Amino acid sequence: MQLPKVKPLAHRDTRVRKPSRVSHLTYGEALKKGRIQLSRANTAAEQSARQKAGAARASAIADELRPVLAARGIPSDKFVAYFAFAQKLGRLSRTYSDKSLQMAAADLIDLYEAKALDGDTLRAIATTLFGINVTS
Repeated sequence: MQLPKVKPLAHRDTRVRKPSRVSHLTYGEALKKGRIQLSRANTAAEQSARQKAGAARASAIADELRPVLAARGIPSDKFVAYFAFAQKLGRLSRTYSDKSLQMAAADLIDLYEAKALDGDTLRAIATTLFGINVTS
């Protein structure tokens, strides 16, 4: 019995298609080219400025959050969940103040405790990053 011939893995005569170049557009350039939808009552410059400000806020929150989580021994794979909590709490702190902010923060902590995050760490984030004292 004769063995079948071994076939080459790739043909030498065929041309291989090179992967397409990944676009590295800024947010403003993507808006101008129509890759991102412009929201109502905004210009491209206004929307781009809002996105830039939001990215700066998110970066500041992340920079302040890392030491808090490291001090409490929270593993790095849980960072995204705590970061989402911190961003929502930051949004609440820009919307509410005083007693209504404390009540909204307490509700948010209860919600994230139900998602199996540590309540003491959530309260520490609220106190350290935003100055919100939430009691149990």
